[in-house]
Amino acid sequence: MTNHIVAGLNESQRRAVEAIDGPVLALAGPGSGKTRVLTHRIANLVGNHDVVPERILAVTFTNKAAREMRTRMRDLLGAGVADRIDIGTFHSLAARWLRRDGTKIGLPNSWLIYDDDDQQRLIRRITKELKLPEKPFTPRNVLAVISNAKNELIDVATYTASARSPEVRMYALCYARYEELLQIAGAVDFDDLLLRTIDLFRTDALAFYHSRYRYILVDEYQDTNRAQYEMVKALAKGAGNIFVVGDDDQSIYGWRGADVRNIRRFDADFPGAQVIILAENYRSSQMILDVAQALIDASPRRVFRKELTAQTSGGDAVTWREYSDQNDEAQRVCDAIEHIVVSGSGRFSDCAIMYRTNAQSRAFEEALARRRIPYVLVGGMRFYERREIKDMLAWLRLMADPHDDVSLMRALEFPSSGVGAASQDHVNSWVAANHCSWYTGLTQCMNDPQAIPMLKGAPRQRLVQFTTRLQRLLNQTNLVSLLDVFDAILIETLFSAALNEEYGETDGESRMENVTELRRVAGEYLLLPMNEQLPRFLEEIALVSDVDRLNTSDNHVVCITMHQAKGLEYDNVFLVGLEDDLLPHIRTHQDPSQVEEERRILYVGITRARKRLALSRANRRLNRGQYVNTISSRFLKDIPSKLLSNTAMGSRVGARTMATPNPTYQGWGTAAAFQANKAVTPPPPIVLEVGDVVRHQRFGEGVVLAAKVVDDDLEVVVKFADEAAGEKRLIASFARLERIVPNH
Repeated sequence: MTNHIVAGLNESQRRAVEAIDGPVLALAGPGSGKTRVLTHRIANLVGNHDVVPERILAVTFTNKAAREMRTRMRDLLGAGVADRIDIGTFHSLAARWLRRDGTKIGLPNSWLIYDDDDQQRLIRRITKELKLPEKPFTPRNVLAVISNAKNELIDVATYTASARSPEVRMYALCYARYEELLQIAGAVDFDDLLLRTIDLFRTDALAFYHSRYRYILVDEYQDTNRAQYEMVKALAKGAGNIFVVGDDDQSIYGWRGADVRNIRRFDADFPGAQVIILAENYRSSQMILDVAQALIDASPRRVFRKELTAQTSGGDAVTWREYSDQNDEAQRVCDAIEHIVVSGSGRFSDCAIMYRTNAQSRAFEEALARRRIPYVLVGGMRFYERREIKDMLAWLRLMADPHDDVSLMRALEFPSSGVGAASQDHVNSWVAANHCSWYTGLTQCMNDPQAIPMLKGAPRQRLVQFTTRLQRLLNQTNLVSLLDVFDAILIETLFSAALNEEYGETDGESRMENVTELRRVAGEYLLLPMNEQLPRFLEEIALVSDVDRLNTSDNHVVCITMHQAKGLEYDNVFLVGLEDDLLPHIRTHQDPSQVEEERRILYVGITRARKRLALSRANRRLNRGQYVNTISSRFLKDIPSKLLSNTAMGSRVGARTMATPNPTYQGWGTAAAFQANKAVTPPPPIVLEVGDVVRHQRFGEGVVLAAKVVDDDLEVVVKFADEAAGEKRLIASFARLERIVPNH
């Protein structure tokens, strides 16, 4: 036996690693080393039990998790062995299997994946065809209905048969037309990747996958939806060696179909299953874990209880603060972050601001920007969602499949073909009546002037010119490399010049730099066979997520929702906006099961913190132009007050608060000291009153507009004469203000 594989594991981890055959459920509390268990289990199978690497399948939920697992496997087994193991997300593995065997269930050889933007464009086209009102038939609402149906494995016929109300019947018509247009385009959406794989597993192809995969490992099993659950069950019917790891306390994706019951009924689905609890926590301090434990123990719906015990020492008390409004909350969080950096307690990248909804980020973005604190917003515009990138990808996708209507209609728009809305409506009516693709319609229009009678003269000529350009590109890019395809599009469409014309020279050049970066990414696929380069490139881009692109090496504060933060960890976490109607969200109040999922969301947020955790709320919040009083989240009553401190993060008991603004940005100290994260001792504060005229060595003269004692220090608001400085909130002891005219 290779002892280094199991060396250093605790008792429960070792049991999970060495439970070789049959079904095993590892209930892994946050920070309990589940990735370590998964990778060491695989290493144990290969190194100590002579399992052929190709017979192992490991399924994750994010590309980031898959990459981390692959890296650890290389350290344990060497790259040559580790790279022979199939590791990937549900969707990426499904795409791979469908590339191999999709023709068995009627998929074309070169199918495409439609992302959220593509799907919304398709739905807008459908609702326009069906003349449906904008409400409730928004693209998001219609897509949510379709996605929920697919997640529950409900096909068009079944959904249509069950439709009782007129509204549901309209959704059924949308669903049916959506599926028809996907089929015409040779495209699938994300849900289809799973559904089509289940269809594949109902054919004789399943025998191949049973013989291929003798040991199956699934991460984050509590987040599986119905389709993923059925995929796992189908694969596990082979050798029966199924190992899943997860935590029902961290099931937070019910809104997208995840079913916490999947993990809770594992032992019923797989009789004789071993259940192993991993509760030793290697991430957070015990003070943080005590808060998390109190919160989750209060849930009335738990099945498996885990007593979290910290394996690390130290850490600060968890703090709870209430602020006047969301702007005050944002400023105070910035104060604390600046102190952490100035005092040498950490870098910006050690800090994360977490909230329930993306809309809450605005106040923090503005405060961070004003203070010149570097930050990244996870959930902001992704690189692949930029307009110029989507435009270029539309042309690339047409090279893979000219019958892709969504991409063709986008290519009509950029570079501008001059084809107006009326002409598009004529073509759309014709292709809908003939149940064919736009490309088929345009080809007919080009070859026969009478094919679409309503199209004639200049409008028809513009469509013919566009179709001629597209066909010329299709002929040029047949059996050439991906970069040759890319460059042919740039040249044929005059893409760079079109960007300058559309956006102006400066912005156009900036956008072209993004297109050049996309070309660089495309260059990474040149080692593949030429016929695989373009499909693989398009497929993998479609499967990239926000968190996958998060660069943890950059020194910036991370602003992120608690949902998106799952799987991440930071030394310093600020959980903000802990108010009823935000957490739990107002939409969940009437459903006890949804309220409990909101509790689990907070639990996930708390357990992202390693050393310091700050909880806060705003006493009032701006809502639709008016301030509304708030109340604390109902979950806070489940956390004993003795576990929370009312001292700001970074403070010392009995001392002036350390949650003060960064002195460099308040005009004293040096940038070098700040960059080196050196602590600076502030001078004693002076006494100031409203109306005092003061001088600041950086901002000049100003008038004190407000003054109050905060945590044994004086906070003042000063309006400076220099318009560039404007109005600033300062801590007197740090700002070194000089009073020059007393107020009489």
